[in-house]
Amino acid sequence: MIFEAEYTPVIEDYSRNGKLSPTAVLKILENAGSRHSESAGDSILEGCRDGHGWVLTDWRLEILEYPAYGKNIRTETWPEAGKVIFGTNRNFLMYDDTGKNIVKASTKWVRLDLNTGRPVKIEPELMEKYHPDEKKVFEDGKMPKITEPENWISEKEIQLRRSDIDFNNHVHNLCYLDFALEILPEPVYNECGFTNIRISYKSAVKEGESLVAKYSLVEEKHVVGIFGGDGSLKTLIELD
Repeated sequence: MIFEAEYTPVIEDYSRNGKLSPTAVLKILENAGSRHSESAGDSILEGCRDGHGWVLTDWRLEILEYPAYGKNIRTETWPEAGKVIFGTNRNFLMYDDTGKNIVKASTKWVRLDLNTGRPVKIEPELMEKYHPDEKKVFEDGKMPKITEPENWISEKEIQLRRSDIDFNNHVHNLCYLDFALEILPEPVYNECGFTNIRISYKSAVKEGESLVAKYSLVEEKHVVGIFGGDGSLKTLIELD
């Protein structure tokens, strides 16, 4: 069964061009997924208190059109049917108020024991509550790999804010896209018309850690790496 969620954007969801920002698109999709979990009796907050939770590892988005100010949004979301052991894929379709499909997206999730950090098997009874569907949003059904550039063009230190830390005491996943936008060259940022977004989360960032964003242009794609102070790669982001 495909879950539907309605959303009315607010003023902070828009970029200076009057269209939804890339981060707002992610936020709308994330909230739809969260509401679906709650409807399945699998609240994210309650799960974290119980020591088990879903951890996001990847985003893949194709943005067909950025809706303008004043347009209401409808999102469909569902987990993919198929063999499930430690993780699952969740798909999304976003529509504007005319019924036009404007965004296609897919995510990968892993079920973790939050105390040990190790994957745990997903109970069939839990997945049944989500009513998985065989429908796919991308024909290839793949999560394209992001290759880390051999050389970076520029880098910038990131100052973490208290508001960047979520209820799980980690930097919230939406913040990494904002970090990437901060280091983009000014003309690229001003245009902000990306049609494809890939994010691959490598390891969580906790409060108090130091971060550095690094930027490179690879085959006309804008690639940003978020690194810890020790040089470890935390997240890779690809925009084009």
